[in-house]
Amino acid sequence: MATEDLFFSTTDRRGVIEQCNCVFVRISGYSRDELAGKPHNIVRHPDMPGGAFRWIWDRLAAGRSAGAYVKNRAKDGSAYWVFAVLSPVPSGYLSVRMAPRGPLFDVVRQVYAEAVAAEREAVRTRGTGRRDAAGLGLAAIETALGRHGFASLDAFALDALPAEVSARRHLVTTAFARPAHGVIGEVLGGAGALDELLGGLVDRLTAYQNLCDRLAATSSTVLDITERLAGSVAAAQHASELVADSAPTLANVARVMAAPMGDAGAALSRLGARLGRLRTDVAELRFRISLARVYNDMVAAFAAEVIDNAAPPDSLHAVPLLCHAAQAGFLEMSEQVRRVNEELRQSADLVAEAGELLETFRRFLGQWRNLVFRSRSDSSLRDELATIDAEITASWDWMDMLRSLGREYRSAVIPFDAGLLGAHLDKMRGALGTSAPLSTG
Repeated sequence: MATEDLFFSTTDRRGVIEQCNCVFVRISGYSRDELAGKPHNIVRHPDMPGGAFRWIWDRLAAGRSAGAYVKNRAKDGSAYWVFAVLSPVPSGYLSVRMAPRGPLFDVVRQVYAEAVAAEREAVRTRGTGRRDAAGLGLAAIETALGRHGFASLDAFALDALPAEVSARRHLVTTAFARPAHGVIGEVLGGAGALDELLGGLVDRLTAYQNLCDRLAATSSTVLDITERLAGSVAAAQHASELVADSAPTLANVARVMAAPMGDAGAALSRLGARLGRLRTDVAELRFRISLARVYNDMVAAFAAEVIDNAAPPDSLHAVPLLCHAAQAGFLEMSEQVRRVNEELRQSADLVAEAGELLETFRRFLGQWRNLVFRSRSDSSLRDELATIDAEITASWDWMDMLRSLGREYRSAVIPFDAGLLGAHLDKMRGALGTSAPLSTG
């Protein structure tokens, strides 16, 4: 199976095949007549865990798109792997599949093997039914993925699809630049313009994901230092009590500076939780944009097949359905972008709040250290001062890094124009709705 190959098929709500493209026919070994009207599991491989299909169908039934690795079996019994993306459409379901080339492919093969073993063991030893065995398989998949750092199969899919799209992009010369005129030229022109817009969004989101990771690591370090500084406040309060007779003011200042320190820790704790939500939102947005890119690639692939005389012109009748699936994704993206931009702003606000509170603490601490010096208590408090000063020194550089990242967050706004994206889809649909003859050059 070549990297540039893209399978296409549609099914009704029961999973019965209604349409398929020439790549599906060629790789599966079945004719169009043999595929049409058959359940899509005609190509199911026995080594696929039922749990993976359970997850796919659960998402589709909930009106959500899915992306998963699938091992299939051709008519001659040979096996082939695909990464499949599937979406609900008005008449049923639409699926586009590509050759797996991403870094998570090796992980999933091991995970699936464990799940298949668990399902077969349940059937063999306990007589478990197929549906219940699939539930056990899904649990086994998610347990195995947990060992690789993924909280769920949903979380795995959010990373897997963008990784596959990126890997394919590095290996495939796209069809967008092929010379074509007439209807096909308009379809390719719209698809090329849309690909450029979506690619820019993916690049920006990848940068934001890296920014999220950096801010999460830095804020975690600052929170750890802040918690240690809270211990230093206690040390300062204890030290103040040791010299209360000769320097009574020390205790008051030590007591006052505990408040901004505690508030800074609370702000950083809230920042950690907000960053978790933001990273999930960014991952989901990358998934949706990557999904739209796959459907857009499929549009270009249909046009390329017609140009190359590998498919009849009427294969372009599938383009409006692909446009519909992409359009539905744009509506979801618009809300997701709004949420991500708000999360970016609020995260920047929390960084600023924590910084101001730590700066207030720093001023109180400076006053306290100055009072220690003026009261000539340095020698009496040598051990306590050494602990406090070490923590303070460690905190400032990290706080500067956190503030710098906070400024990046404040300027990190995702531009998103659903209307502009939709206009390109309308252009493609409009071209196919005209009576103009197809032309390839």
